[in-house]
Amino acid sequence: MSESFSIDAATVLTATCGVATFVFHILNAGKYGYQRDELYFISCARHLAWGYVDQPPLIAVVAKIVLAILGDSLYAIRLLPALAAALTVVLTGRLARRLGAGVFAMGLAMLGIGLAPFYLAVGNLLTMNAFEPLLWLGTAYLFVRADEEDRLPLWLGLGIVAGLGLVNKYSMFFFLGSCIIGIALTPARRSLRRPGFLLAAAIALAMVAPTLAWQGQHEWPQVQVLRDAAARKNVVSGPFAFYAQQLLMMDPLSAPLWLAGLAVLLFGASAVPLRWYGITYVVLSLGYVALDAKVYYLAPIYPVLYAAGAPAITAWFSRVRGVTIAYASLLFAGGLAIAPDAFPLLPLGTFLRYQRIFDVRGVKMERHPEGEVPQHFADQLGWKTLVATLARAYDALPPRKRREAVILTHDYGQASAVDFFGPRYGLPPAVSGHNNYYLWGTHGASGKVVLAVGVPRKKLSTEFGTIRQVGLYHDRYVLPDFNNLPIYLCTQPLEPLAVWWPAVKHFI
Repeated sequence: MSESFSIDAATVLTATCGVATFVFHILNAGKYGYQRDELYFISCARHLAWGYVDQPPLIAVVAKIVLAILGDSLYAIRLLPALAAALTVVLTGRLARRLGAGVFAMGLAMLGIGLAPFYLAVGNLLTMNAFEPLLWLGTAYLFVRADEEDRLPLWLGLGIVAGLGLVNKYSMFFFLGSCIIGIALTPARRSLRRPGFLLAAAIALAMVAPTLAWQGQHEWPQVQVLRDAAARKNVVSGPFAFYAQQLLMMDPLSAPLWLAGLAVLLFGASAVPLRWYGITYVVLSLGYVALDAKVYYLAPIYPVLYAAGAPAITAWFSRVRGVTIAYASLLFAGGLAIAPDAFPLLPLGTFLRYQRIFDVRGVKMERHPEGEVPQHFADQLGWKTLVATLARAYDALPPRKRREAVILTHDYGQASAVDFFGPRYGLPPAVSGHNNYYLWGTHGASGKVVLAVGVPRKKLSTEFGTIRQVGLYHDRYVLPDFNNLPIYLCTQPLEPLAVWWPAVKHFI
């Protein structure tokens, strides 16, 4: 009787947490605006290919499907990220159950991962990061089951999920490599020789092979992106800051959960089937530290640690009456208290007032200065204003010049905004040398009349005889490096646009 109730309660709790996560994300999907990378991935969806300069093709395929079926509203494009966030919470609960968690411990694991600042942030945006935690967690979950049961459907599922992870983000290679090291050092190594594992590996590699071939044909631009970003854009944290910022990224209040999970995975007798995952965490985190990687690259690894840690924390806290309830309440209240710093829970004006009290912008990942609004929100603001400003400059041109004009931007976000919002103003497609926009080229534009935004005047002066400022883009809430940008009208080119096009190329 009690076992039946326990199973029913676990199912109801898991479903409730999943639905609550989905609803929480989707209700707040339209608070601000389209994020820079979302606009870029929509542009990629309109240029489907086996690969791109700076990412594998899955996100473009997902965007293409969403645009075709649901449209391009904020709620439409953020539906699948919200669903991925919900499924990550659900699967965390199920894995915790598999590791011996009772209903309360399951809820604690799902609460911790659902309200972690990083997971709140990525679950609200159509980016590769929205799907990465689910794919890493799914890979781990399926391997645990396949290792125990050695059934063909589980190995097939493992290969497909791992393959999806590889065509979603190349960091999956680092994760899988670390997993194999961890597996090889534990009793789970027996699975490395099983036909099912070899089949799963073959499926995953077959899925990513066309993307790797594309990269090879284009001289491995992803490598150049990573190299240039490390040299010119990314913040180098150092080992201490890297690990300290994991606490901020995942919410300091939930640190006991995942730290306990790591200890259990590495040393606990109850977690032998997942011992390899604890080693995976150590190997991957040390690898990222050695590579000076961004701190959030490690974030998708945490659901398994929450699932393993919740039963241990519950058992330890249960020795003192009321402590488990108090900790869960603190985790819930504290998570909601800092949620607006990661998630568009409040209107912008209210958020700015709130930020003065709860400001956790200690997790800085790029070198550029921040303004009044942190980057993850600033990148969702100002795009309509930018395009409207460009449209005024474009409309002021004589008809003949408008027919010849092309809009040149420095950044793929600016170009993507023009391509997304520009048609309503009658603007021509944008061109840019940034990442995949460089490969999409000049669209046959002659370059006789260029409206340039974000491109330094000094650079333009080497290609045009006449340069005149015809506008200024300003939005107080965007990043300083993208604010107060002159709009230049460039005429009398010294050579055709196609000739000097390689000079605008920048992969970062």
